[in-house]
Parts: sequence; structure tokens; C-alpha cells
Amino acid sequence: MMENFKSAIQIPLHNISSETLDLLRRNNLIHQLVRQLLEEEITKKIALREDQIQELIKKHCQQKQIQDNSALNNWLKENCISREELIHQLKKPLQLAHVALDFFGVQAENHFLERKDELDQVIYCLLRVKDSGKAYELYLQLEANESSFESLATDHSEGPEQHSRGKVGPGSLQRAHPRLQQLLRTATPGVVQEPILIEQWWVVARLEERREARFDHVMRQRMASELLQDWLTNETKTEVKSLFSADDVISMP
Repeated sequence: MMENFKSAIQIPLHNISSETLDLLRRNNLIHQLVRQLLEEEITKKIALREDQIQELIKKHCQQKQIQDNSALNNWLKENCISREELIHQLKKPLQLAHVALDFFGVQAENHFLERKDELDQVIYCLLRVKDSGKAYELYLQLEANESSFESLATDHSEGPEQHSRGKVGPGSLQRAHPRLQQLLRTATPGVVQEPILIEQWWVVARLEERREARFDHVMRQRMASELLQDWLTNETKTEVKSLFSADDVISMP
């Protein structure tokens, strides 16, 4: 199905002179042009309902603080764009979402499983000092519930987490140092971990919450859209490479 999709795409460039193409390339715009043309081709048969279009216009007006139809007409004039061109632009993200599900929906779950470690979210508390004795002193205070992590991090931590009262996240655990990842991956929420040495820092950490990513409808759309964006990036590179040795039309391989 994907092969038929690719082979049916033709990017029309017969109206663009070689001088213009060279100008676009010199100004680093050729990739943008080819990508836009690819998006035009793969979305041109995706029709939206009238109520969807009206909702897109409504959201646009809210974002731009456009109060009524007269104000919208003024905005269109100021931006040198027609109403039809605006609608065309507003429709594109939703059309691309449809294309993503149509052609990459079946691959979305595998992509999710490959990325799950990155997609899982964690919240943890962290403080770091350069003196091991101080680190163990703070750890014992936390273990005995003599002080809160927030106050100790604010008063004693020597890293940027001092300004967030020791809280980190929610975010991907893969952003953390590999040793900290290993510690927190098996940690029990709420249990203070003994200090560990990470580079020049003695680190005390406590896992607060682990949020497992779920493969639901929203995640399927996200994964399919990521795959479509990867495809567009790769196809754009391929077409740009062939563009300057081709005639006036790029054919998808």
C-alpha cells in the first residue's frame, strides 16, 4: 500500500526555472520547498467536513484575537492572503494526521515499543553536593524524616535543582545520567536512595512517580505522525539530491 502511495506522487516543478532553483538552494530554501510540495501531494485527496473547517477558522481567530468577520477580512488583507489560502493552510495539519494513520497506523505500535523507554515519564527528587560526608548526612536526615527533600535541596544542593526545590520532571528518564537512570529504573517510589558518586557529584535521589506510557488512540496518532515526519524528511533529502540531475518533474522512486 505504501509503495503505491509513493509511486503515485509527482512533484511538479516545470514552472520553476533552473535559476530560481539555484537561488532557492543558495538560500537554503530548496528542502523547505520540496517538503511543502510533498505535503501538498499526499494531502490533496483528504477532504474535511465543513464543521471541521469552521472549527479551524474559529480557533485561528481566537489565537489571533480576531473578533468578527470584518476583523478577519482586515487580517487577511494585512497578511496578503485570501480566505481560501488561509483555509488551505489551516487544514494541512489535520490532513497530515489523517495520512499518517492511513499509511503508518499499522506500524505505530512497533514504533511505540521501540521508543517506550523514552516515552515513559518519571518524577523524582534530587540533590547533589561535592562532599561525600555532607551527602550522607543529608541522606540520613531524609531517611529519618527529620527534614523534607524540598528544604534540603533548596538549602544545600549545589546543582540547578536547588531552584526547583529538588524536583525533576515529569520527563523521560533517558535525559538523566546513565548511573542515575540505572538507580531510578528499579527504585521504589518514596524510598530515599543512598548517595552515589556521579562524576564529581554525590547524588541523593528519591523516585516520586513512574508514569508508564500507554498505547492508546492518542499515542497511535502520535507514533504514526512521527513515522510520517521521518518519511517526509527522508523523501525530501532523496528528491533534492535527484532534483538537480532531473528534468522539470521529480518522480517518487
